[in-house]
Amino acid sequence: MYKKLLGQTIIYGVGAIAPRIILFILNPLLIYKIPNEGFATFTQLYAWISFVNIILSFGFETAYFRFSAEEGNEKKTFNTSFWFLFSTSTVFLALCYLFNQQLADYAGYHDNPEYIKWFAMIAFFDNLLVIPFAWLRFHNKPIKYSVVRIVQAIFQAVFTAALFFWIPQSISRSFGLDQNVDYPFFSNLAGSALGFLLLLPIIVKVRFQFITSLFRRMIKYSFPLMLAGLAFMVNENFDKSIQKGLISDEEAGAYGGCYKLAVLMTLFVTAYRMGIEPFFFKQMDKGDSKKTYAKVAEYFAFFACAVALGIIANISWLKSVFIPNKSYWIAIDIIPIIVLANLCFGIYYNFSTWYKVTDRTSVGTIISWLGAGINIALNLLALKYFRSMIGSAWATFGAYVIMMIVSYLLGQKYYPIPYRMKKMSFFLILLGVFSFIIVKYLNYNILMSNVLFLIFIGILFYSEKDMILSRIKKS
Repeated sequence: MYKKLLGQTIIYGVGAIAPRIILFILNPLLIYKIPNEGFATFTQLYAWISFVNIILSFGFETAYFRFSAEEGNEKKTFNTSFWFLFSTSTVFLALCYLFNQQLADYAGYHDNPEYIKWFAMIAFFDNLLVIPFAWLRFHNKPIKYSVVRIVQAIFQAVFTAALFFWIPQSISRSFGLDQNVDYPFFSNLAGSALGFLLLLPIIVKVRFQFITSLFRRMIKYSFPLMLAGLAFMVNENFDKSIQKGLISDEEAGAYGGCYKLAVLMTLFVTAYRMGIEPFFFKQMDKGDSKKTYAKVAEYFAFFACAVALGIIANISWLKSVFIPNKSYWIAIDIIPIIVLANLCFGIYYNFSTWYKVTDRTSVGTIISWLGAGINIALNLLALKYFRSMIGSAWATFGAYVIMMIVSYLLGQKYYPIPYRMKKMSFFLILLGVFSFIIVKYLNYNILMSNVLFLIFIGILFYSEKDMILSRIKKS
């Protein structure tokens, strides 16, 4: 069971990580070609897209997994889910086209109303692909899932590079691309449209079927998840969506550029989530499910802590490779904070299992908005009163830590899972201490930081030697 889960997680990881690595490799080009002020615009637009996608998808990805797990329900769930998301996407697209200039004026893009149209089209295509991608995951087709994701990313990256270097400006301008910051945005639209074409064989499986009684159950289940997803996007993007105007554009752009380096930790958490979510639901009716959940959480904490410190220990050379414009380095100290914040979110994701498998998704909404409220309050405090971009990073960290703790405590009350909290706490505390030493006293020195990293790995393996040996023997 664990081998299959690990294998699928690795493949899903490739599907989740490879596209982001491809676009991550593209990031130095964007930073080099787009000035800080332009990058602040780019970052803000993508922050808004993430909020819209959560609202349009309405939590139906997780709802699809939940109700497809019921015997004989998968096709009904697939059809009902797709047509609902098709409806929300189409209405949104129509509204953005009907009120294009008004929305552009309101958003501060009076001279670039095309941004709203591109924004709407990206959201439209991305939302149509939510259920087809979920279908691949549910039917254990991680290779097909990963291939589509990777092809999309390669196409988007090549198209972006082509706009910068090979396609004549006269042709670019005929498409309405007047500024450098337009290129990655337009390439994203083209990549999203390509994803629709690649998943067309799955989309044509959809039948004209909409089960009202099933939809009512799904909407009741997914609505709290949508609200929780919005809260998650607040935690991820509220800082970047409001910094422009509260701190200098130079600092806001640097924050967005350095934040993307911390995405390496996000990639690890995303890969894990892709493989684990269907697995959690398929395990929920088994007698030993709680022990399984506890073991999986411990394994995650073990490997995630190692990945987190590995990133932090190597910031000195990672920044030179992936953030070539030194003017962005004024925000370099946000990276360790965001890395640790994303680690805490990954652990929270494990702790959130209890309310998903017991259909108490409304509790997840409350927890998520508790974190979002903390994030909003701390961000406003940091940005309005202290003009501190570092404060924005700490706001994200604080939100995820509180969510992690609250979800654990409530879960132990309503659906107790035997997590080995002493061991997991040991991992986290040691990680925090070593990270502080690297930042505060070693100043990211690559040699000494990696010596500390190797010591950390040695301690982790020694503390978990029994678990590692048992896994080796079983293999």
